Formats: sequence, C-alpha cells, structure tokens
Amino acid sequence: MLSNSQQFRKVYDQGQRFHTSYFSAFILKNDVGELRFGITVTRKIGNAVVRNRCKRRLREALRTRIDLSGLTGDLVLNAKSDFVKAEFTQIVEALEKTIARLRELLSKVDT
Repeated sequence: MLSNSQQFRKVYDQGQRFHTSYFSAFILKNDVGELRFGITVTRKIGNAVVRNRCKRRLREALRTRIDLSGLTGDLVLNAKSDFVKAEFTQIVEALEKTIARLRELLSKVDT
C-alpha cells in the first residue's frame, strides 16, 4: 500500500497514465518486488460517505475479482465522478482492462 504523498507524487510524475470512464490509473515500475497501490477520491466526487464507499468498492474489486499475482509496481487509482453511479461489474471490467495494460507495460519494461 502506498502510504505517503511522496510515493504518490513519484507515481504521478514518472508513471504511465491510463484513463477509463470510472477512474484514472497511474502505473510505475518499482524495485520493491511487490505490487503497491493507492486509491484517491477527491472532494468533487461527494461527501466523506460517498468517497469512502468509492474506496471500499475499488479495494474489494482488487481484492476479490482481479488477479494480481506476479505483478510488481506502484498503482494509483483516482476515482472519477461516473464511478459513483457505476455498477460493480463495470468497475471490475475497467480494472481488468487496466491490469492487462499494466501487465503489458511491465513486460515491455522487463524485455
């Protein structure tokens, strides 16, 4: 888990950007040897209850529905306003596409 603003800032500044209609993903290869991720939701999305629900839904999708085995890197997900009204299956599909792009990006970096 990314824990401080310096780690987030490094991913924002040096990482690759991918956009979906529900979130933006920032991906950066790291030397830690594991996948670390962070989730941000701005106040524009809604009040604290709405923002926390968005974060819980993203964490749950990553934890239960997405295969993260073998991935190393830093991943930051920024929820967009459409995320609030999205069905869970739509979120999972967008995450699957993003993780596939992450795998593709990391394989290009390794070769």
